[in-house]
Amino acid sequence: MDVLTDDHEREQVVRKWWHENWKPIALGIVIALGGLIGFRQYQAYTLEKSQQQAYALYQMQYKLSVSPKDTQKDAEAYLKEHQDIYGALLALDLAAYESSKEQFEQALNHVDFAVKNGGKLVIPAASLSKARIQTQLKQYDDAVKTLDGVNSDAYAVEKAEIKGDVLLAKGDRNAARDAYREALKLCEDKKVQINPLLAMKLDDVAKAGDRPAFEEAREHNLSLQRAETDGSLAK
Repeated sequence: MDVLTDDHEREQVVRKWWHENWKPIALGIVIALGGLIGFRQYQAYTLEKSQQQAYALYQMQYKLSVSPKDTQKDAEAYLKEHQDIYGALLALDLAAYESSKEQFEQALNHVDFAVKNGGKLVIPAASLSKARIQTQLKQYDDAVKTLDGVNSDAYAVEKAEIKGDVLLAKGDRNAARDAYREALKLCEDKKVQINPLLAMKLDDVAKAGDRPAFEEAREHNLSLQRAETDGSLAK
């Protein structure tokens, strides 16, 4: 193509190009704006829908906490309509209530519902609850298998501690000791507080020569508190 050196000539070429192409460009802008507006409308609709579902769940959870016996029928109907994360969360509440009443078979059914429908956010917590209920039903090997399926690092400490509970209930004190020790070590590695109850469990199955877990927990927790204080002062 010849090089355009004259300003007027360049202007004429631009005008000609715009005259030939303005329609498809304008159409593209309209389509893009329409898509943007449509996407925002969809976002607003989705947000409103989620808020409505969350509020409906909150109402059901509140009723269940206030009057669980009278709410169970409505809660079951809710689960049939919400085989999703909302139903999964309510199912965990039902399982907790039923476990408190030693209705472990029903509780197990509800945690299975939560595992099936809760997705990645709910499955780890639901699986931990399932392992606890299986332990109450003396399904120790199944409980260990359930725990082995929990791969979320966020639940690693709870997973190890519950495994210790399962193995201790089964009668395997040595394996329980190893699991509790793993839970305590994870707390140290993650730099989180060691629950005094975990230390008590580990001391309960300790062997001769083991350092008392409560001392280890106390030192670790104090070091975390000092680090937090020093960090606050530095700011």
